[in-house]
Amino acid sequence: MNEYQRAVEILKDYVESEGAELFSSDNLKRELDAFKDVFSPEKLESLDDTNLLSTIFYSLGDNKNTLCYWLEMNGDCRENFGSIAGGSAYKFGLFQSQKSGNWTTGYSQKPVELSVENAVKLGKEIRDALVKGINIIRDTKLETVQDYERLDDKLKTDVGEKYYELGWVHKYFSMICNDKLSGFHTSDWQKHVLRALKIKPSEKTYGRSGQISIIQNLAGWYYKQFLDIFRNRFGEVRQFIRLGCSDSTKNYVSEWHEQGVVGFGYPKIGDLTQKTLKKDIDKVVIQRELEESYNFSDKKVASRRAGELFRFYKSDNNTVFVIMEGEKLIACVDEIGAYSFNSSSEMPHQKKANWKLVFDDGEKLPEKTEGLRTICYPFHKPDNLLFLYNRYYYGKEKSELMKETDKNNINHEKAINFYTKDQSSFERNRIIFGAPGTGKSFNLNKDAKELLKDDYDDNLERITFHPDYSYANFVGTYKPVPVKNDGKDSITYAYVPGPFMRIYVEALRNSRTDRVKPFLLLIEEINRANVAAVFGDIFQLLDRDSNNVSEYPIHASEDIKNYLACELGGKPADYCRLRIPDNMFIWASMNSADQGVFPMDTAFKRRWSFQYLGIDDGDKDVSGKYVYLGGKEKQKIEWNQLRKAINEFLANENINEDKQLGPYFISKHCLISDNNEFDSDKFCEVFKNKVLMYLFEDAARQKRSKLFANSKYGHTRYSKICEAFDEQGVEIFHKDIQANINIKRIDPVSAESDNSDLLQTDNQERD
Repeated sequence: MNEYQRAVEILKDYVESEGAELFSSDNLKRELDAFKDVFSPEKLESLDDTNLLSTIFYSLGDNKNTLCYWLEMNGDCRENFGSIAGGSAYKFGLFQSQKSGNWTTGYSQKPVELSVENAVKLGKEIRDALVKGINIIRDTKLETVQDYERLDDKLKTDVGEKYYELGWVHKYFSMICNDKLSGFHTSDWQKHVLRALKIKPSEKTYGRSGQISIIQNLAGWYYKQFLDIFRNRFGEVRQFIRLGCSDSTKNYVSEWHEQGVVGFGYPKIGDLTQKTLKKDIDKVVIQRELEESYNFSDKKVASRRAGELFRFYKSDNNTVFVIMEGEKLIACVDEIGAYSFNSSSEMPHQKKANWKLVFDDGEKLPEKTEGLRTICYPFHKPDNLLFLYNRYYYGKEKSELMKETDKNNINHEKAINFYTKDQSSFERNRIIFGAPGTGKSFNLNKDAKELLKDDYDDNLERITFHPDYSYANFVGTYKPVPVKNDGKDSITYAYVPGPFMRIYVEALRNSRTDRVKPFLLLIEEINRANVAAVFGDIFQLLDRDSNNVSEYPIHASEDIKNYLACELGGKPADYCRLRIPDNMFIWASMNSADQGVFPMDTAFKRRWSFQYLGIDDGDKDVSGKYVYLGGKEKQKIEWNQLRKAINEFLANENINEDKQLGPYFISKHCLISDNNEFDSDKFCEVFKNKVLMYLFEDAARQKRSKLFANSKYGHTRYSKICEAFDEQGVEIFHKDIQANINIKRIDPVSAESDNSDLLQTDNQERD
């Protein structure tokens, strides 16, 4: 069952369980036919200059028979085929002003009056866009989401970006082509419908309309029938808003849950309903009060907080607050009631609410940093919204607020515990190093899975260092971050943690529980950055005592103290001295053969456990694997034997081992396919692009004339060496390399039919 069939089943199961009755299909078909009879594209196209404006657009006098009136104001049309109400006549692009009698276009802040001649010209342009759009839709095969997204692109190009996404234009298209488009004409409703039915919305208007149309057609319903069932089951458009639940002294989850409320801080502001005589609270008033009462030095921060409090005040029955502490999800809260001011609480701005405990313990968002460090923030990221819709509408509710073992995380009654007695045979600070292709990343990843077990996906943070990597990237810093205030994009500054701080917080949070788990920060290519600059004062924490806890603590900056207090509870002063706990592991890979790497000083190195992977360690998986090389005369060669022969030559030329070829210099998936066969053509391409390039440009740069001594096209140009390899195979190399390879020469025809023994072992070949 695909996702669209599943959506139909969800709705039909609801119809069956509730005994819902569907609106008459015959009535809906008659209404559509009546509309098409008057406003079909053929009828619009036949309009002359005299009747064009008065048939399509609002004009002086009775408008009940105009297209615009039917689409917007006709009761049956609005109820049964989707509403486009709201705004003014400007949305249609042209209308005759009731006040001046002049034909008008533009927008309300900047109206443009037109002569009748120019109005007819613009009216024809709009009419032609409608007709062209209908013809495109009629002629396009629409069966998949991709079909609809291509339709969106074509309409944008041929109908014009100015018209094709307008709500009233989409409604006209959907009524003429009701079997191909849905009756939802706004992006908010389209996304609401799809997310509620567990479908990720397309990024394109007609893609989303098509997704809903696919569901309607599978169900055999008109828009009106679909809407009635959907609205009864899922309600109006929901806005999911993150709501923080703690201040610097306390977490309020238990208190709010028990009282059936949610709240917001800043008690000095007082009762918001007493701030102004206006019907709605003025955000500017709140900002001024915050600046005066709380001494905000940064007006941008005060403005953001005012916007968040204003958003909390304006929340309504279609708001779903997602209660969170840091990255941790706690509950969904809906049925938001009227605002009240509770002067006895430090979170005095309150609203009655219904709590739904639909999250698993410790559960996080797919994109877990969205809205981090905010109090009241609307979610925008598609994956997060789809996840929240799923939990809100389909999640299984728990009977208790949280497990007893988890309360330590929420109420902060238990102090940070750096020594958790985590038992592991693995080193806490560990670097694996060796030549390129020896399997450093592979071994680290294998050990990470053994260390973390079922928590591999959640308790691992993997990063790669590079020359421009900095302390701010690694630990964290204040950065400009985009936020939305009243639907408008703006920029504010917030502390954004780096990977070290993120995994550090998770390890400390876990240290309070009775279920201690390991957390791993895995750094690839650690020596490609200036580690002294990247680690900064964190360098001191790497010195661990016999309990695997940092032996010498460091003093935290104000930014970090505030961040830790926000994430872990308590006061910033509680986090003055930092240590790495014993349940936090830091592992890294290092390849000293890379060009442009930064040296590590002795003081840094002695704080790590180093593990060297030799040039031939772990080569058993690639031993005995053969490939055909060369042109006219095929050469059957074992990759591992060729690699070792090249390495022997490099060693004799005094080239260090860390410049030689490891067994996985060519990735294992390029050597052995899923069906355990060898693809010689693929191998040869990879060999040229990786091995020959590496030898030519790096490892044997000063030894080209000897290494490629037998290349028939010379050794000075990489392209010519590749060309020679295609023809000569391993015969391009120095005779000493060839002497160390067991070469079986066969004609090309035999090679074509010799697939059966490509995987013979070395011993079998020698036999």
